Amino acid sequence: MGAKMKKKFIGVAAIVLALHLVFIIIYGTQKIAFHEDEYFTYYTSAGYEGINPYGPIQEKSGMDIQRNFLVTDANRFDFATVAAYQARDVHPPLYYLVMHFVMSLFPNQFYKWFGIALNACCSLVACGGVMFFLYVMDASRYRSFLALLGGLVYAVHPAMITDVMFARMYCMSVMWVVLYMCVFVLLMRNLTGSWKRFFALTLCGGAICYLAFLTHYFGLFVPFFLTLGFCLYGLLRKLIWKEKCLLRVLIYGGSLLAAIGLAVLTFPSALHQIFVDEQGEGAFETLLHTDLFTMFRMFLPVLDKNFFAGMMYPVLGIFAVSLTAGVILLIRRSQKGDVINKINYAILGISLAAGMISVWLLSKTSMFLGDASSRYFYTAASVLLPLMAYTICKAALQITAFFSGRKNQGQLRAVFMAALTGAVLLPVIAGHVQGNVLYLYQEKEETLSYARENAGYPLVMVYDRDTRFKTWYIANELWPFERIIFVQYNDEETVLENEALKTAEKLIVYMDGPEEVLDRMVAQNKNLSSWSLLRHDRHYYVYVLE
Repeated sequence: MGAKMKKKFIGVAAIVLALHLVFIIIYGTQKIAFHEDEYFTYYTSAGYEGINPYGPIQEKSGMDIQRNFLVTDANRFDFATVAAYQARDVHPPLYYLVMHFVMSLFPNQFYKWFGIALNACCSLVACGGVMFFLYVMDASRYRSFLALLGGLVYAVHPAMITDVMFARMYCMSVMWVVLYMCVFVLLMRNLTGSWKRFFALTLCGGAICYLAFLTHYFGLFVPFFLTLGFCLYGLLRKLIWKEKCLLRVLIYGGSLLAAIGLAVLTFPSALHQIFVDEQGEGAFETLLHTDLFTMFRMFLPVLDKNFFAGMMYPVLGIFAVSLTAGVILLIRRSQKGDVINKINYAILGISLAAGMISVWLLSKTSMFLGDASSRYFYTAASVLLPLMAYTICKAALQITAFFSGRKNQGQLRAVFMAALTGAVLLPVIAGHVQGNVLYLYQEKEETLSYARENAGYPLVMVYDRDTRFKTWYIANELWPFERIIFVQYNDEETVLENEALKTAEKLIVYMDGPEEVLDRMVAQNKNLSSWSLLRHDRHYYVYVLE
C-alpha cells in the first residue's frame, strides 16, 4: 500500500477514534449515579479501607460521607496504602493505583469523570489497537476497509461504551488484551524473521501480561490462548515445513510464564486471592464441578441482550455461514493453485478460538449478576465483535471475487458490501435504541432532585448491623444532606437519643429495619404526626415523617 493510502487510512482511523470519544462524552454526561462496585473503586483508590458506620447511633454531614470518596491533601500519592488495601481484598491493585494518581491530581474533589476519563484513555488505545491488529493481519487490497469496519464496531458498540461508564478495572483489562493481540499479530508475521524484533516483541508481550495480571486475573484468559495458539502454530511449522522456529516458541512461552511469576512476586497476595479467597475458590469450584454448558446457558440471555441487542442467533448464523463459505472458497483457491496468505488465516483462526474459549471459561468462573454480568465478557468481546465483523465482510469479498471480469462487478461488490456492513452494524444501532448502555442510572435523577430539595432536613439511615455495607451503596443520595443520622437496628432496643430526631420538623428515613422504629420517632417528636412511604428502592424503603 502506498504512502497516500496509508495516510488516508490513518486519517479515517482518527475519525473513528474521535467518534468513539464523542459517544463516551455523550453517555458520560448522562451518567447520574454509581454502582456499589464503583463506590468501592473510589473509596479504596482514595485510600480508605472501609466506610461502614459503627455503633448504635452516629451523626455525620453529607460532606463527611463524600470525603470518603476523594483524595485529601493529606493522602495524595499514597500508593502504598492503596496497594495494601487491595492486598486484603480480592483484586490486584494496578487499576486502583492509577485511579489514585488521577484523583491525587485533583485533591478534595470528586467527579464522575475520574473513572470515565481513565477508562476513556484505555478504551481509545484499545480501539486503535483493534484497527492496527486487523490492518496488520490482513494483506489484501481491502485491508483498510476491513480494519476500519472492525474499529467502528468497537467504537460505537454499546458494550464497549458501557465498559467506559463503569469505573472498574475491566476497561483497562480490555486495553491489555487488545495490546497483546497487536503483539501476537506482529509475532506471527515475524516468526522466522529478525531475532532483534522477536526479542523486542517478546519483551512487550511479557510486559503486557505482567500488567494485565496486576489489573484483573480474568484478563489473562485471551492472552493465554493466543500464546497457546502461537506455540502450537510454531510447532506445526517446525514439523511440517521444517522451519527453525522451535527455539522461539520455547523462549516466548517461557518468557510469559516468567512475567506471571514476576507479577506474583510483585503482588504476593495474588495467590491467596486466586486460590484461597472465597471468590477465587468459588470460581474454581464452579469451573471444576459444573458440566460443560450449565453456566454458559445461564449467561446466554445476558450475552444476547447486551452484545447483540436480541439478535445473537441471526448474527451467529450469518457469521457461521460466512466462516464456512470463506473456508470453502479458500480450499477451492488452493486447489486451483492460487497463492494464499496462510498466516493471515492462522491469525484469524487462533484469535477467534481464543475469544470463544475465553467466553466459555468466563461463563464458568464468573458470578451471575443479570445484565451486570456482561462486565466479565468485555475482554473476550473486544476480540470477537470486531473479528466477527471482519469475517463476515471478508467472506463477502471472497464471494464477489468470483464475479471477477463480469459486467457491473464493481457495482455488485459495492452493493453487497454496503448491505453486509449494514447487517453488521444493525445490532449495534439497535443496542443504542434499546438503551443497552449500562451504569448510567438515569432513573435516579428524580431521587437526587428530591435529595437536593430536602437537603435542609435531617436524613435518618436505619440499617441492620449485618448489612451496614449497604449504607454506601447510595452514597451520592446522601451527599446533599446537611445532617445524616445513622441508626443501627439490632435485636436489642434501638437507641434514638439524638437532638435532631426529637426536634426536626421533617425527617427523611432510609429504612432497613422494622417499621416500629418509625412509630417511635414520631412519638418522641412533637413536630411529627405521621409517616408515609415515599418509595421502595433496591436496598432501602424510603419514608417521610412529617
